[in-house]
Amino acid sequence: MSPLLYSFSLMKKGITEFAKFLRREFILVVFVVLLVVLSFLSLSIVPEFPQFVDWRTIFALTGLMVITRGFNESQFFQFLACRILRRVRKENHLAFGLILLSVGLSTFLTNDITLFIMVPLSLQLQDRLKNDISRLIAFEAIAVNVGSSLTPIGNPQNLFLWHQWRLSFWAFIVRMSPITLTMVAVLAVFIVAFFSGRQLQLQDNGQRGTKIDRRLLITSSIFMVLFVISMDSGFETVILIALLLWYVLFHRDIMSKIDWLLLMLFIVMFIDFHILASISWISKAVNRIDMRNPGNVFLFSAGLSQFISNVPAAIFASKFTTSWRAISYGVNVGGNGLIIGSMANIIAIRMAGGSKLMQTFHKYSIPYFFITLFISYLLLF
Repeated sequence: MSPLLYSFSLMKKGITEFAKFLRREFILVVFVVLLVVLSFLSLSIVPEFPQFVDWRTIFALTGLMVITRGFNESQFFQFLACRILRRVRKENHLAFGLILLSVGLSTFLTNDITLFIMVPLSLQLQDRLKNDISRLIAFEAIAVNVGSSLTPIGNPQNLFLWHQWRLSFWAFIVRMSPITLTMVAVLAVFIVAFFSGRQLQLQDNGQRGTKIDRRLLITSSIFMVLFVISMDSGFETVILIALLLWYVLFHRDIMSKIDWLLLMLFIVMFIDFHILASISWISKAVNRIDMRNPGNVFLFSAGLSQFISNVPAAIFASKFTTSWRAISYGVNVGGNGLIIGSMANIIAIRMAGGSKLMQTFHKYSIPYFFITLFISYLLLF
């Protein structure tokens, strides 16, 4: 092959790989381009970008990603998948069990921690089944947004609003229970409508034995408990450093399998959202809305969540009103709809690996969003 043809072949291969990267990392590319544009418009605040990032969230995600990869590499999720398939025979029974488990776990474990448990398990189940249950992960993303809406510690926006609202732990649950129960009921209807009673059919590898790496499983379990406790106690950085050192020294292969681009996506998103929220003409536009009306606050919070995610939407809305119940209803309903509505949605889709699943997610989440938006609006009055 001539040097010219060889160079052309390399260039063609590079273009193909770049096109694949753009399709695979579409969300990241969009937010990086937005960051570049905003940086040129706000050159003076570029040195302040690190201050815009919620590093506690980034550290929490890092620890959870490493630990759950440890669980996965220990073959624990594979073992659990086999045990489940021995007992569950129908597709709708599997869906009800895993989706409602996601709702229950997310009320106290938080939405992202629950996904780091449920998504790898669901992927292992899919690996062993001829049935296409990929939409199960989309429903689990919806489910954790639903379950986490109930308690002050279920998700970051609730934690922020709880402190602002100045309610007791149980009073917050009482105030949020109408909307959570409504969303659970609608979710149950969706499960009945979209999951059939077909028999689960195992792949040829469905019955293969699974040998668990007990040492890795026990170590990962200990780190998970310590890390969750440390996130509530404020010393998660110490545990994060310890677990990173452990996995680097004894399980270096795990570190190479972490989705580091997901962390980059979150860092870029934090900066983008902070800049957007500080733009003066946006604040002026919001001031034209009657934010004394709870209905307006609710619709504004839910709608804004579709564009900047529900955590920054809660913080931004709080600058214009003290209708905490309306904001809480809005940002929790707004967690579903577009994928950007909740960070948990992005985590689920990234872990499951694909733009195809994003389309599946929107197929169910957008109708779910509008149905729950309408019912929740009525609950405000």
